Amino acid sequence: HSTTAEHSEDASSAQHAPPADDGPLSHIHEHPEIEAADVDRIGRLAPAQARVLDVGAGRGGFILLARARGVAACGLDLEPSAAPIWRRRGVPAVLADAFRPPFKDGAFDVVRLKEIIEHVEEPRALVTAARDLLRPGGYIIAHVPSTYSQLYPVGNFWDDYTHVRPLSRLGLRRLFEDSGMTIVRIDGYTAGRNAIERFVGSVIAFVLPHTYRVVARRER
Repeated sequence: HSTTAEHSEDASSAQHAPPADDGPLSHIHEHPEIEAADVDRIGRLAPAQARVLDVGAGRGGFILLARARGVAACGLDLEPSAAPIWRRRGVPAVLADAFRPPFKDGAFDVVRLKEIIEHVEEPRALVTAARDLLRPGGYIIAHVPSTYSQLYPVGNFWDDYTHVRPLSRLGLRRLFEDSGMTIVRIDGYTAGRNAIERFVGSVIAFVLPHTYRVVARRER
């Protein structure tokens, strides 16, 4: 994702296939099952009228899915080529810096940081900025490649030249706690492009997860 930064199942594959004119965002391939799982998780964690910000929104697939399910989601990204895509797809989002977001403190119930933290030199400043956007009791949902992601032949961490560092489970815990958040859970997973890869990934994830999913809460 870029920080330096889809409605029905029938439409899902079309929404996740990037058009040829998506520029620097064309190489980003979302996994619809992960997006759906995050929407379900928000439904369990946050109130019915939850306000959700997707930082590093990319083409806006998560936002479209969330809004189709009744979640008031919007996005933020720093990549200029995202703006025409948002206009074309009807995605409510703004071009802005995640370190200096154009929103009031406490404006959101959930801030999503999917594969964003590993792109920045100052991860604590990023997480702190996201925390400030939360009301007390709000949540950050973050996805961050693990140190094991460097071992994968497909989706290798260093395939993305904008990556700075992967993070360990302990490193993530310390990062969020030092940023004023309380860890709710950290789960490891390995995504797949099809049913077979997802099954194999679910087994591998017990020992060598490709990505960590962090859920953390702002207490006050």
